[in-house]
Amino acid sequence: MSQVAVYYGLKVNGRGVCLCPFHQDTHPSLKIYPNEKGFYCFTCGVGGDQINFVARYKNLNNKEAAIELAEAFGIPVNIPASYREKREAALARSKWKEVSRYTKWAETQLKMYWILLCEAHREPAHPHFTEAVRNLTYVEYLLECLQKCPQDVYQDRKAVKEIGKVADRITRWFDVT
Repeated sequence: MSQVAVYYGLKVNGRGVCLCPFHQDTHPSLKIYPNEKGFYCFTCGVGGDQINFVARYKNLNNKEAAIELAEAFGIPVNIPASYREKREAALARSKWKEVSRYTKWAETQLKMYWILLCEAHREPAHPHFTEAVRNLTYVEYLLECLQKCPQDVYQDRKAVKEIGKVADRITRWFDVT
């Protein structure tokens, strides 16, 4: 962060403090933290990392700021140039969004079922007590897998089918016969 501050013309003193460029500063109030930990202004409350600094300083979005920083410090940036690279990047983004949507949905379903099972598990007289005893650990396992490796769960047809069964089971939970 100190290299970025110096690159953009800030004069950082020995304590890592300088005038804040984000407001009319007369006394140094912008702290540049060592070991690339970022910056914070104790007067205006602005803070963040190198990319946030450049984005705010140059009025750019984060992507543009990251590209500018990479160019300024000679770091190669792999921006898709050919049609094929752009298409592959778009497909990767689309796949990531799809997995994220599924993960959010599946996590909601599993947590809801887990809550229902916990309630049933507390009372041996509950109509779903046996189901709770059988499935509680399995649902906790599925939740853990989903949190640790959502991509793997998404690709596992058996796990997807089981989570679909959970969603169906939730809708029929109160249909006790």
